[in-house]
Amino acid sequence: MLIWMRRWIWLVLPLIGLVGWLLLQPKPSPAVEVLPSATLQQLDGPAVQLADFKGKPIVLNAWATWCGPCRREMPLLVEAARAHPEIQFIFLNISDGPEAVRAFQRELKLQIPNVLLDPEATLSDPLRIQGLPVTLFYNAEGTLVNRHIGEIKAKTLEALLKAL
Repeated sequence: MLIWMRRWIWLVLPLIGLVGWLLLQPKPSPAVEVLPSATLQQLDGPAVQLADFKGKPIVLNAWATWCGPCRREMPLLVEAARAHPEIQFIFLNISDGPEAVRAFQRELKLQIPNVLLDPEATLSDPLRIQGLPVTLFYNAEGTLVNRHIGEIKAKTLEALLKAL
């Protein structure tokens, strides 16, 4: 019986090691992430399709009025949108209503372009947003080329814009 158990252990140990190794491997993310198909309400305009923004590189910033890092980075992003007309900037507000967004703009004395509202956070899963802010960089065809999680700084933003 003891001999059988020794042989059994030598058969099972490598199998356990192999299973453990497989479980620890990074999970593959989708090979290609694209701008999702969605209809969203503009802050001061009609509903639009995200696909309508294709044709130019896209910077999509997901933010909320209650998010401290979002508040700090917003002036930088608005200025970048003005300085780079060849790039389409989209400011996707997650979970706030239009009045909260307008109050945010008044408080920060900003006129944020292309504000789209997602009050139910329906794009959080398709965009893989787990926290705010998140800034996504898409090429003109709508394929994701970079993702920045957290507050973005000027130097990082310029480098990511140049990479578009």
